Amino acid sequence: MKKNLFIKSIFIFTLILVISCKEKTPSTEMVSVSTSYRTSLDYDRTVLQILDQSPVYNSFLKLVNAVEYFDEIRNMNNVMVFVPTDEAFGPSKYLINELSSPENLDRLVDILEYHFVRGDLDAENLQADLSAASGPIRLKTINGGYLAFRMQKGKLSILDESTGVAFISKSSIRGSNGVVFTIDRVLRPNRDNTTKPGVAMSRK
Repeated sequence: MKKNLFIKSIFIFTLILVISCKEKTPSTEMVSVSTSYRTSLDYDRTVLQILDQSPVYNSFLKLVNAVEYFDEIRNMNNVMVFVPTDEAFGPSKYLINELSSPENLDRLVDILEYHFVRGDLDAENLQADLSAASGPIRLKTINGGYLAFRMQKGKLSILDESTGVAFISKSSIRGSNGVVFTIDRVLRPNRDNTTKPGVAMSRK
């Protein structure tokens, strides 16, 4: 009798345990979803015209104006430019005033040219190339420094030589002489670190 009662108790306990396990909600795994990037074709405008007519690049253009760099941009061909938005400069004008002060004009040219890469990749190309690559892609800028591109949390990101990270917006614009990318941070070169080997990327 006791033996039968013991067996029944074990059976009931096992049944309750099985039912309890089935009722538990399975845990949800965090999945990193890649951002979808697109490129608008605007061959009627040059890179400089796209910058000039955008409502979010005013701060960058103020720096371009401070060193009278418009002609250089106008004469560029097959160029990729990574442009910080006005918000990337912060709520105050401190960064703009600092970079455009007379004693910093030489440094400002370096910083501006660090945002330009000779090549014709757009955001979709970069995403595809990074998906096929085993690691970051490093591109040489006009000022001689390098930018490292990689996918981070499903988004295209740029690591500059001062270890700052900028994210590329979901859309880029392909103009008549280059591609304009929008980024959320001002890129900073390292003058002592501009001789590293890099990979020049382009797609015809």
